[in-house]
Amino acid sequence: MAQFAIQNAQVLLDGAFRRTAVIIDDDGFIASVGDAVPAGCGILDAEGLKLIPGFFDNHTHGCMGIDFNSASAEDIVQAAAQYASWGVTGFLPAVMTDAPDVMRRQAARCAEAALDRGCAAVRGIHLEGPFLSAAYKGAMPEQFLLAPDYDFFMELQEAARGMIRVVTISPELDGSVEFTRKVSRQGVRVSLGHSSASYEQAMACIDAGAASTTHTMNAMKLLHMHDPAILTAVLESDIFCEMICDGFHLHPPIVRLLLKIKGTQRMIPVTDSMMAAGYPDGLYMLGVNKVKVENGDAKLVENGVRAGSTLTMQKALLNILSFTGLSLERVIEMMSANAPQMLGLFDTTGSIAAGKRADLVLLDAHNTVTAAFVQGRQVYAAQPQ
Repeated sequence: MAQFAIQNAQVLLDGAFRRTAVIIDDDGFIASVGDAVPAGCGILDAEGLKLIPGFFDNHTHGCMGIDFNSASAEDIVQAAAQYASWGVTGFLPAVMTDAPDVMRRQAARCAEAALDRGCAAVRGIHLEGPFLSAAYKGAMPEQFLLAPDYDFFMELQEAARGMIRVVTISPELDGSVEFTRKVSRQGVRVSLGHSSASYEQAMACIDAGAASTTHTMNAMKLLHMHDPAILTAVLESDIFCEMICDGFHLHPPIVRLLLKIKGTQRMIPVTDSMMAAGYPDGLYMLGVNKVKVENGDAKLVENGVRAGSTLTMQKALLNILSFTGLSLERVIEMMSANAPQMLGLFDTTGSIAAGKRADLVLLDAHNTVTAAFVQGRQVYAAQPQ
């Protein structure tokens, strides 16, 4: 039974905008796309707006004073509401390397937010560590880093009620190939990062099932003509690659180069945002780390190493359009469809089609988010100007 219809918008369908109606059923799924609106159906008139599939942030540590390494379930629900105002209708809260008890606790809280609090935008958890290299630790606390440990991973997965969808590992560590093979068989996506791996070590994990790369080129050994390293492996292979398009982590020509090498269907825009996202410059925390934000750039107080970002997906959209000259349609598809493709969720979200979740966003003429819907429920509406 139809719940309501979004009418008169330019709807992104199969890579092009077309003026039509989208009918949403009582369960929050798209019932149909077309001009015929059932009698008695509620109408949301979106004249002058563009209707797009909501953005999916595969890697975020928090926003607006909320850090997912200390957040309560209520905090995570609050963060989800803020993300919606930036066009995000699906995300994986990232739990970073920390004391084992903290990681268990936060995995459980993320699951509680998703399963017990009705926060439909939380689609799983990204476990960033602790199976990472000290050589490229970035903001990861070295005292808690471990070689891949399947038993400990399963402890965390149990605490997360099976909701860990991505785990970042460094492929040069002992046991990484067998770990990749085991967790990939469970449907968990292994992402390679924080790594000094050789080309051969990275390719061994890719051959064992690794599906993605965490914040490509950041906290990662770069290529040399006589030492191709992990970067060459991830660029040469067909795995997905995260990219942080804030203008700090990747210079705009590097964004263009990555897209030229990998193609728009294999690059996943992410924020890697920390609790300062949406807040002004100042002092913040990222896990156990003190972070100073100046001019929007987040760095560890201790040594000046970059520590997450203050990027939002709304800003990422505008940045990528500016950096690349790509069409709006192609950029939106990267931001909405690629993460669900990598995660195996594209049958339920990531595009506008009958049978999929109504995870939708309305953009105005300036590509600013004016409304967001998560599984058919409106979770954000911009205040009238």
